[in-house]
Amino acid sequence: MNADFLPVAAAADLPNNSSKPISVNGLDLLLCNADGEFFCVQNECTHRAFSLATGRIRRCMVLCPEHGMPFDLRTGNPKGQLTDKPLRTFQTRVVDGQVEVAVPAEVG
Repeated sequence: MNADFLPVAAAADLPNNSSKPISVNGLDLLLCNADGEFFCVQNECTHRAFSLATGRIRRCMVLCPEHGMPFDLRTGNPKGQLTDKPLRTFQTRVVDGQVEVAVPAEVG
């Protein structure tokens, strides 16, 4: 499946250890800055489908605000016992100060 990089935010607008919900090609995503690195994951906990938008970012993890379930932003893997289903992850890059996310052109 081909994916195109699309600009989604200015890197300067996302402070360290923060996140921003975004929508790209019909996908509800969460753009995160973890210790100066940018990551993008699905914006839905795989335990109970809660939004991760207000979850804390710590040590390259996003914590589900409802149950505290941590997910590794690098791999999407959960770090706990509530679920073993990882978050979907999306490749990011910074070009000319803009964070870009690789998302499938068509979401099915």
